[in-house]
Amino acid sequence: MRRVAALALVPLVAATACSGGGLPDGLKVAGVVGRQPTVTIPASAPSGKLKVETLRKGKGSAVTDGDLVVADYVGYRWNGGDHRLVASSYEAGRPAVFPYGRLVTGLNKALAGQRPGGRVLAVIPPGQGYGPSGYAPWQIGAGDSMVFVLDVLATYHNGASAQGRPQPQNDAALPQVTAGATPTMKIPSAAPPGRLQVKTIIQGGGPPVQAHQLVVFHDLGQIWRTGKVFESTRARGRPDSALAGAGQMIRGWDRAVVGQRVGSRVLVVIPPKDGYGSKGHAASGIRKNDTLAFVIDVLAAY
Repeated sequence: MRRVAALALVPLVAATACSGGGLPDGLKVAGVVGRQPTVTIPASAPSGKLKVETLRKGKGSAVTDGDLVVADYVGYRWNGGDHRLVASSYEAGRPAVFPYGRLVTGLNKALAGQRPGGRVLAVIPPGQGYGPSGYAPWQIGAGDSMVFVLDVLATYHNGASAQGRPQPQNDAALPQVTAGATPTMKIPSAAPPGRLQVKTIIQGGGPPVQAHQLVVFHDLGQIWRTGKVFESTRARGRPDSALAGAGQMIRGWDRAVVGQRVGSRVLVVIPPKDGYGSKGHAASGIRKNDTLAFVIDVLAAY
């Protein structure tokens, strides 16, 4: 299934200055949480050891296994010869998503136990970063360490779900969705509708999702013909994210999510022309001209 990367909407805590006194390896970090920090890296080489320093403690739920972490960050390449900024969510104009537990070892250790509103500095040696292969998109070589400063905006647990007002389900021709944090869906034996169907199951109270916003979501996808589940973020163990309305997801999914309010649960029936069409998706068991049904919980949007 075509997939994406996305983000969450969480208010930032009051900005606080961070100074660089006594930080590892002679580093200095200045600036306020929520804005791009100024990072001063010495001309000397890094120590070659993992160093993690919490510059500001956050509040709320600590990052734990199975979380999707939303954070703004800057990332630097550092070796004995030079250092250079290689990535910045601030310059990109949107925060980034970090699936905790599936990151390079050093980043996993840096984010462990962090809380929203916090800022953390990590100096990551090659052995706990990208290793001997490096990372070409960021021009990181085999011997390069990385320096990250991350401002944690939000964490989303696997148990996150839609929050809002339940809406009546009174169309027997459409799948029925159970209530609760982990919804299921029963597809009727009737023929599927020929057009895209979008029905709100829970009406959220947040702002509407706009095109090209990053969306954090849970979803459940089933094949109308068989009822087979081919997509489940909850079964994978964490929420997912996507850039809505940008062609990163199948067209019916995109069309359904744009305009939905954050906090909503939405039933979507996607005809083949808005799904995988005449090609299908063999790896998921989707044949050509299969109709798909989704339940989507819109958890957040940036």
